[in-house]
Amino acid sequence: MSKDEFKDSRYSRFAAIPVIGSVGVRKIRKAKVTVVGAGGLGSVTAPQLTALGVKYLRIIDQDIVELSNLQRQTMYRDIDIGKSKARVAKKFLEELNPEVKIETIEEKISQDNAKIAIDNVDFVVDAVDRFSPRLVINKACLEKNIPYLFGAVSGLSGNTMTVTRGNTCIECIFSHADDSKLPTSLEVGIHPSIINIIGSIQVAEATRIMLHEKPLLLNKLQFCDIGTMQFETLSVKTRDDCFCSKY
Repeated sequence: MSKDEFKDSRYSRFAAIPVIGSVGVRKIRKAKVTVVGAGGLGSVTAPQLTALGVKYLRIIDQDIVELSNLQRQTMYRDIDIGKSKARVAKKFLEELNPEVKIETIEEKISQDNAKIAIDNVDFVVDAVDRFSPRLVINKACLEKNIPYLFGAVSGLSGNTMTVTRGNTCIECIFSHADDSKLPTSLEVGIHPSIINIIGSIQVAEATRIMLHEKPLLLNKLQFCDIGTMQFETLSVKTRDDCFCSKY
């Protein structure tokens, strides 16, 4: 195919990036992805992945839209309050890019149903707001040998990393995280800018995965704080007693 095949398409400005080009766009157009969570981070990652033109996007979320969501969850409007986030997100994303197949699952991720996140996809993007489902998804992805893109935000700060077999996983770092002891978004708030930063970094890593390139955040935790404008990349190590060390 010609290098100009996407010149007049919705992907023209993306294909124009030298390291992506038409070959890269074709790779992305074949990608199948799960985004777990359709809240703050999901409102960044799902639209960006859809706009990039992935072949298939699965959204998993069991919540409904609430008024307090509208400050940062940009897939929703006042008219959507009380409706299923997954269903509203599906409509939003289909209108954003009709070329992408959008499917939804209105369930909460647990050890019993983790398969719904990893089945028949190339990688999973974490857009949840608690550590218990994150740890479940992290393990399921390692067992299936597909990349897991972790992301978390709170207040003015957030962090993200990419997990694949043979590298540090979030269990190594956050195994003792107790959701019941962590502050909620109602207590500490969430700035929409930190959501956009962390979500965009996740999509940047997702792009590398779709292009069959090595992610940049393997064995690294990217920390961002917009209150102090500190951005640090922290090296992290695999724990010898973590289940991921056997891979």
